[in-house]
Amino acid sequence: MLRTHTALLFVTGASLLVLAGCNDDNSTANQPPEPPAKVESQPSAPPPKDSTDDALRRITEGADSIRQGAEQLARDARQHTDKLIEDAGPTLERLRDMAREFGVAANQVTERALRDFQTGITVLQQRVDESRTTAPQSGDPAALLPPSDELRADTRIAAKARSAGVGPDYVGVWAADAAACAQVDLDPQTPIAVVTPTTIRRADSVCNFAETPLTDREATLKATCIADDKMEDIDIQLQMPEDNALELDGAAALIRCRLPD
Repeated sequence: MLRTHTALLFVTGASLLVLAGCNDDNSTANQPPEPPAKVESQPSAPPPKDSTDDALRRITEGADSIRQGAEQLARDARQHTDKLIEDAGPTLERLRDMAREFGVAANQVTERALRDFQTGITVLQQRVDESRTTAPQSGDPAALLPPSDELRADTRIAAKARSAGVGPDYVGVWAADAAACAQVDLDPQTPIAVVTPTTIRRADSVCNFAETPLTDREATLKATCIADDKMEDIDIQLQMPEDNALELDGAAALIRCRLPD
């Protein structure tokens, strides 16, 4: 935008200078000829001013116009930038808060990844809202999550997806046991996996990936993950030995957690 404004200033300035010169030529051409000077014995009167002074005046006026235009463009640019920052402020602040929650740096790369993460959650919410399926929750009845108002948005929606028939079977909230399910989103050190069709959040990372179907109850997720203050592309090996058990990268199986009734 700044380069566009700069180019506009130069073009405007050049145009004003050209117009100033043209107007001066036209005004000079249209003036009636000066009457011949009378021959007198007195000292000659100063010669009439030629058009140079007028041209200089016009050029000065043109320069003032250019300066005023530059100042106005600068003010407009500052106002526009301030408005963009003001509008983006709450969104960026939310992203920084998320980054701090996940223990990662709030730089441009992580902010982009977190936007992708949030988009995945939003899309899942829409799919669940549009679903007409209302199957009962599955899994151990004792493996209950904390009350919904204590859960993060991705946890609530991932836990609802299975009964709404949305996404592959690996979508859900997973923990080591019933006691760990009760600590999801309350204790940040609890080993968990909150899985949507396109995201995984664990205690130490968040990941984005393309929705991947299970084949023989297995899948390899091509994921981009934020962990340990950096972003990296990794493969996540996922197996489901049964409907309510999930293994990630060969680790011990996690159980499916349920929302309280």
